[in-house]
Amino acid sequence: MKPHEYAEVSAQILKDRGTAYGDYTKLFDNIATRWNLVYADKLKPGEKFVGADVARGMAEVKNGRMDCGKPTPDNIYDGANYLFLFGGLTDES
Repeated sequence: MKPHEYAEVSAQILKDRGTAYGDYTKLFDNIATRWNLVYADKLKPGEKFVGADVARGMAEVKNGRMDCGKPTPDNIYDGANYLFLFGGLTDES
């Protein structure tokens, strides 16, 4: 598969997931809230996770899976899409 074909499939997956799960900003902020509860004893005072941390962390999960075996389409698409979401969550323009 050519890089632009991966990008086209990734774009469709983002659209489908958006339809299924709603606004990514709200979703990742909600997950960050959960991470803050789960990891409260690991965070320094005043530290907290935000939605962008979740997107970056999920991309690392997909990268880690590729480190442990042959890359799968799922890991490639999802890893790229988590980074695209990270971009959307950190874009200040």
